Amino acid sequence: MSADPMISADDWCRNQRVLALLDCFREVDAVMRDLPVYNDKIAVEAIGFRPFAKDALIGVVLTPWFMNLMLLPIAPEPMRMADIGRAVEVELPVGKRTFVVGGNEVIGLYRAHSLHSPVLTFTLPGQAQAEARRQLALLLTAPTQERVVTHGGSGALDRRRLLFGRR
Repeated sequence: MSADPMISADDWCRNQRVLALLDCFREVDAVMRDLPVYNDKIAVEAIGFRPFAKDALIGVVLTPWFMNLMLLPIAPEPMRMADIGRAVEVELPVGKRTFVVGGNEVIGLYRAHSLHSPVLTFTLPGQAQAEARRQLALLLTAPTQERVVTHGGSGALDRRRLLFGRR
């Protein structure tokens, strides 16, 4: 258990799951270094992980070769090789997104949605991390229907209908 009295047992468990996930990608890092998709300005890190639904964590994993939105079950899901690579739809606050099932024997199954791959365009310090936070905020925020008032003030139209002449 954690020595920090401010961290609950649940938080400690969640943190350990995310750290185990990162360890898996750090092991792959050595193999990826010589490939042309590798950006040596980026390190393997987790960004913004938080509870999602009742039994998972969601956040961004950033590596020197990809930026993925990751859905990680809090309790490890047993490995089923038949599931690896399968596409699954996940309902996010912004709408449905397609995730690909991945995993290994250490952490079990997870789901990944590609945000950027490769990540070669991120060359400034903090640029990839800022983009990861931006994407996470966009995907975890429910859209609002913007409305505009007509000139007569009698009713509201959504912006798209007004711009494309569909009243």
